[in-house]
Amino acid sequence: MNLQGKTVVVTGAGSGIGRACVERFRTAGANVEAWDLAPADGPAPEGVERRQVDVSSAASVEAAAAQAGNRWGGVDALVNCAGIITPNLPAEQVDPADYQRNFDVNLMGVVHTTRVLQPLLAERRGAIVNVASQAALVCLPHQSAYSALKGAVAALTRSLAIDWAAAGIRVNAVCPGFTRTPMAAGQMTPELEAAVSRRVPLGRVFEPEEIAGSILFLASDLASAVTGVVLPVDGGWTAGEPALPM
Repeated sequence: MNLQGKTVVVTGAGSGIGRACVERFRTAGANVEAWDLAPADGPAPEGVERRQVDVSSAASVEAAAAQAGNRWGGVDALVNCAGIITPNLPAEQVDPADYQRNFDVNLMGVVHTTRVLQPLLAERRGAIVNVASQAALVCLPHQSAYSALKGAVAALTRSLAIDWAAAGIRVNAVCPGFTRTPMAAGQMTPELEAAVSRRVPLGRVFEPEEIAGSILFLASDLASAVTGVVLPVDGGWTAGEPALPM
């Protein structure tokens, strides 16, 4: 998975899975455009360009894409990690504004970045990896808005894979299970982590670096024949119930 000389755009790059992707891609030799809503914190490492980007704004994405094209001369891959989660509430208690905010960030953020960067990716027959969620495959209780919009990301991934295959652009998604990220930290109580670990066949929650490894594979030439895949990275959760002790 040598990406020497390639350029990768990572959204949501300031923390969690996005930050782990920046580190993974740099280790593989890629130059990285690290986009995040939060302002850059400290100097960027060599080969990393940090930009403050609001993926819910088409204008913000268009400005950053132009800068990335000028800085590196092109883009080889896009990783859509930017996302938000809603309060853990039954569907009837969720404020409609939470649905709208999930729509703006979790879905339209992907729409904006893929649409704007498509010409640059087509020039290099590049790859897109969208971060959906296991909630796109098996809906979780009290996460109706999040599940609905991550399901839309999975469907959009398959659609773009078909539409852009002729341009040589591969489009895939990963569906992480419970992962130890800052976004999840507010909901991941010790009791919940213990319950999740019992439910996951591999017996644990996961680290952002583990999800980033699957993303790196899908963005690399090792996955050159892979497109339209929505890949669970969840320790076997969506494969079925854990094995019973025999």
